[in-house]
Amino acid sequence: MNANKDWDALSATWQQQATQTIDVEALRREAVRRGRTLRLTVWLETGLTALVVLVCAVVALAPSSDAFERGLFAGLAVLMTAYQAYMVWLRRREWSEAGLDATALLDLELRRCATTLYYWRFGMWSVLGLWLALFGAWLWMIGQPDPNASAEGLMGGLYANVVVIPAIGVYGLWRSRQARRRRERLLALRN
Repeated sequence: MNANKDWDALSATWQQQATQTIDVEALRREAVRRGRTLRLTVWLETGLTALVVLVCAVVALAPSSDAFERGLFAGLAVLMTAYQAYMVWLRRREWSEAGLDATALLDLELRRCATTLYYWRFGMWSVLGLWLALFGAWLWMIGQPDPNASAEGLMGGLYANVVVIPAIGVYGLWRSRQARRRRERLLALRN
């Protein structure tokens, strides 16, 4: 009998402990808002990619384009299409939050945080690699005995991206920091 009283006391103490509750409706509102933003972002990114690919195709197919410009802009169009297709594929399980319970919403939001971190890490390394490849092509072009006008155009694009890439990188760091904080908050709710 004494053992049961000890267990009853332990049970009572355990039941009186304060537990952090999940505000399911607030989590659902946040998930719906983030889902809407994600869908809008993906549509805008895809539309912008289609526009850039169209411009690349126009430049590559223009009669005044030389062989280097045709190859460069055709290659950029293929890379942009492949990159955007991968980004859409990466987010494929994050489109809808409808009908999910609290645990599934937490899992979805944690997955969205992980995807955001991966998106910015992969994106910035990809852009840096592309920029370095273009810089290498430019160095090769100006080292030729008779550099053509394409080298000057490529140089202008490279200089513009010296400003654009770090600005986007700072934005990506900010977004990644937000995702990490959100992930920590969500993990605290899960535990």
